[in-house]
Amino acid sequence: MFQESSNNELQIVAKALSYFKTHWWIYLLEVAIIYGASLHTFYSTPSVFESTGSLLIDSSRRQLYQSVMMQGGSFGGNSRKQNLVQLLTSNEVLERMRNSLIEHFQSEGKPAHLRLFFPNGTAYPAEFFRKFVNLTWDRGSDIYGFRCTAQNAMAAHSLCKVFMDTVQNYYPEIGSRESVMKREFLSRQIESLKRQLAERESNLIEFAKRNEDFVNFMLLKVEGHGIEKVRADLGDLKQKRISNRALRKLMMESPQAKRGEHSTYSNAITALTARVSELSYQIYLTKQSNAPDRDERLKKAEDDLQNASNQLASLNEAETKVYLKNPLQAQDVRKRMTEAELELSSIDFRIAALENEMTEVQQKEKKYQSQRHEYDRLNVELTHKRRLLANLYEKEQVAEIEVAAGNAEIFRLAEPSQNPFRVAPILSKHLYGSLSFSLFAVILTTLLLMVISPRIDSETDANRLNLPILGKIPYMRPQQGESFIDLSNLGLEYFKIMNYRILRETKDIRCPVVIVSSPHAREGKSTVAQSLAIASQSPSKNSLLIDGDLITSHPNSFFGFKEDHTLGMRSVLNDTQLPQSQSIIIKSIHEGVSFLPRGGRIDPVAMPNYLKPIERFIEQMRKEYDIIYIDTPPLFASNLAHQWCGIADLVVLVARVYLTRPKDMLEAIQTCKVFSKAPVGVALNCLPVSAQQKRASNYYFSRRRGGTAKLAA
Repeated sequence: MFQESSNNELQIVAKALSYFKTHWWIYLLEVAIIYGASLHTFYSTPSVFESTGSLLIDSSRRQLYQSVMMQGGSFGGNSRKQNLVQLLTSNEVLERMRNSLIEHFQSEGKPAHLRLFFPNGTAYPAEFFRKFVNLTWDRGSDIYGFRCTAQNAMAAHSLCKVFMDTVQNYYPEIGSRESVMKREFLSRQIESLKRQLAERESNLIEFAKRNEDFVNFMLLKVEGHGIEKVRADLGDLKQKRISNRALRKLMMESPQAKRGEHSTYSNAITALTARVSELSYQIYLTKQSNAPDRDERLKKAEDDLQNASNQLASLNEAETKVYLKNPLQAQDVRKRMTEAELELSSIDFRIAALENEMTEVQQKEKKYQSQRHEYDRLNVELTHKRRLLANLYEKEQVAEIEVAAGNAEIFRLAEPSQNPFRVAPILSKHLYGSLSFSLFAVILTTLLLMVISPRIDSETDANRLNLPILGKIPYMRPQQGESFIDLSNLGLEYFKIMNYRILRETKDIRCPVVIVSSPHAREGKSTVAQSLAIASQSPSKNSLLIDGDLITSHPNSFFGFKEDHTLGMRSVLNDTQLPQSQSIIIKSIHEGVSFLPRGGRIDPVAMPNYLKPIERFIEQMRKEYDIIYIDTPPLFASNLAHQWCGIADLVVLVARVYLTRPKDMLEAIQTCKVFSKAPVGVALNCLPVSAQQKRASNYYFSRRRGGTAKLAA
């Protein structure tokens, strides 16, 4: 598969190279136009001279400030250098440079080399000088390079000197401008933010005045009287009620003791119960707080609550065991039962009150839901503005320090140079550019030719199209002193091979009629017909060549005879009786080869009348000759060739290499098959032959005289 793709690529390259052989004048014209345009551009471009210089702007204090205060790296330094270059080449600096150039021009007595910047005595606008000056910066140092160009060396030198003086004089103002502008910007931002903050505070005050009930409700919630506090208190009371009922049940089920027994754990249990309630409320308040030590206090309170709960549980367990061992007296049991009932009544009353309060708080929360969202939004905006203001104050202080560190010293490292040699235009650059454009134009032209004008370039193309190749005709140049119809030994050999194939295809026919045609003119059909007749010469066989092209204005002169040498084909078409063959057929100088001229041009109106006389005449000639060749007009020029194909035994279509299109050849073959049942063959004309093939084919026909053979030693 790789070898097949390589062969395809080689075929494409070979086809592209074949266009160089036939359309070399197009490529030559393209290259000449490109190089001519490039040379014209080179000679019409004015000369450019340059002058260079450099300055050192010592900004060590700023770098120290950036490394200590702002922790600036190389990226920040490089970006600042780039911004500084843009400032030093701004319109303001260029305007100042223009004024300095005007002063220099006046002070130097209006020198001639500077007059190109002062047409009619007036300097160009500042923006005009932007294309003549260039400022660069070095990444690893504080060195800035200057490059100025002009049409003469002295003008470039003066322009660079004025530009460096302008930068050196005005840099102290420009160098700190960035920091000053930053400080002023921060000041404006702070003032604007102050106004916005005052506006938000006034909005919050107006909101409080419009929604006084909601504000009071929010204050109660902040102070711990919200729904969370009510829900927590309600849970504590329900827990106390459960404990009361459990204690009452315990006292009712436990046996009663005598007077004076068991009051040991009562006070401790009461104290621990109060301690547990106090710690629970303390934990609730701590959760609502925003103090810095909130988590530490919350953890300590939870640990104390856990210890108190464990002590209370152990005391309750001990008291229960004592009740079981030493029951209380009946009087104490009744007293405690009464206290439990009173406590239960109080708990139920407080629970009902808390439930009503929780219902009221929930209704208020639903009522004030929209006001709450608005209140929260105003508070969030106010807090955000205050944080922004604090951040801007901090940045303003940093900008003040940066302004103080912005001063720098300037040193000239290199004065403006004066180079007598021009830097543009460069001839080699134009020549290399022309070479690149030429290569691109040649490749593009080749691709366009391959797409727009496909053609048969080799035998490989014909094989790829499955054309029935009957013969191959090499490209032959007439030798000096020889006529065009004289065949070389090489060409004669190829035509003999083609004749052999024609006879092989028509071996069952006594005298085959071979029609030679082509899709279009100038493809060599007449030359092929004449050469086939010459190659068929033989002392034992007779061949006839008929000029069947009856309507063209360019007469064919086969074997040196003119078209009206005899009455020829014209007499066959016009006379009612067939003429004698000896009166119209001419014998050529080649042995066994005869020729029938056309006798003159025939009007196309008479074309439909020729068919029957020609058929009878051809049948008569079959008895006198061994093979008949007929040269016809192109297939796509008139229908005369179609009618000739109807009486043919074999049709030979000539395809000229580098000229015939594959589509035309395929269409010509189909046309011949429509008008004739005879087989169709293709003759590849002007096929290039290599030197090795020429030597091999010319083996027996070489005109060279062999040298004296050397004897063996």
